Amino acid sequence: MKKTMIYLLAGLAALLFQTTVFSHLPFKADIVLILVVCLGLSEGPFSGAILAFLLGCLMDVFAGSTPGFFALTKTLVFLFVFSVRGHLFFNFYPAKAVLVLIAAFIEATVFLILARFTSYSAMGHSSMARMILGPIILTTLVAPCCFILFKRTKILAG
Repeated sequence: MKKTMIYLLAGLAALLFQTTVFSHLPFKADIVLILVVCLGLSEGPFSGAILAFLLGCLMDVFAGSTPGFFALTKTLVFLFVFSVRGHLFFNFYPAKAVLVLIAAFIEATVFLILARFTSYSAMGHSSMARMILGPIILTTLVAPCCFILFKRTKILAG
């Protein structure tokens, strides 16, 4: 229960941080996605999936997006990271950043699939690419700093 509360508080802090610090930038880094990748690297399948789902729900509430969108994408990202963590070597921060990059592309792919069936499909391809590639790149660049912070604050074990 204590670890669950730590992750939820870290998710809330990440949401507040990304909506305040990155608010003046044209793109926002997805710190919650980085936290979900941490969950995938350090938690078990059941508790981690529930925490990723709850973090996604929290993000849905703050973003005002389609209900359940972030809950779905964060859970899918967790399941992907959990499934590859035993097969690859993720002890170095650049390797974890590459994992965040792949996770961000997974989330963007799910977004594009869902956008095909919603009002986002009216946007042009160039604006859609800018809207997706900017945050992916920024999230990947911010990831090593977040992993260092998560390790020092004992959010990420190992």
